[in-house]
Amino acid sequence: MRYQGTVYRPPSEAGSLIIQATIGCPHNRCAFCAMYSGVSFRKRPLPEVIEDLDLALEAYGAGVRTIFLADGNSAALPTEELAAIGDAARQRFPQLERITMYGSANFLDVHGRVPDDRQLMLETIDEALELPLDRFRLPTERLVGLRL
Repeated sequence: MRYQGTVYRPPSEAGSLIIQATIGCPHNRCAFCAMYSGVSFRKRPLPEVIEDLDLALEAYGAGVRTIFLADGNSAALPTEELAAIGDAARQRFPQLERITMYGSANFLDVHGRVPDDRQLMLETIDEALELPLDRFRLPTERLVGLRL
């Protein structure tokens, strides 16, 4: 795996494979967080992310059970890219149980995702959103039909 900058691993992801799908955080203005200050947010090219999954398969074998998509807001990726990452991960790691990421509902484009896209996202990635102010986890299943 090729990491850029400092990669932060949430304590709950201690046993997870860390795959850096994005660099930095698009908000980057939280008063309580300086993790990505000075880092411009950008997504990593999909082929690079998939190459990192291949490198992980070589390094750790097919037994990976959990993956954490770093950095600060991988939920901002388009549905098609999240689905492609999920598909590639499942192909390489048949015992995969979940993929998680940090993300803010402010950057998850629920309005722009048509119901089919949301369903695809649910089928592909078991995503958890951590909302900075409330600090609670919201399973993606609860986003289906959510009206913001």
